[in-house]
Amino acid sequence: MTEEITLDTVMSRRFELVEQIAIIQGRQKMELEPLNEEAKLCELFIKDAMLTAGMQQCKTGAGMAFFTTKTSCTVSDWDATLAYIKEHDAFELLNHAVNKSTVAEYIEENKEAPPGVKFDSFKDLSWRRGRA
Repeated sequence: MTEEITLDTVMSRRFELVEQIAIIQGRQKMELEPLNEEAKLCELFIKDAMLTAGMQQCKTGAGMAFFTTKTSCTVSDWDATLAYIKEHDAFELLNHAVNKSTVAEYIEENKEAPPGVKFDSFKDLSWRRGRA
């Protein structure tokens, strides 16, 4: 006999699959942990040896390692940064973005988006397991 396909049976199956996926991901994470740790140790050894020798790059028969410059930029004092931007007309320092939550509040109050802002909203499924 074939089980009837209903919303309940499909939703139950979906939760079973999510649980199986989580179990496999947990096993995989545990299995990969020592390999990732060893890879980090290899990277630290090579980095230390290159820094000690003053090397920018290292080429061996096994491969090549080289330094690249990565950057990070965060604002530690927004008031000072904004004051500088306004005073020097340096708006190019800002990203072209608006705050989603604030725009949603604006739309709720004004029944339309602020001028020049496109706001999209869509329904998506969220999941919560029933009581066992």
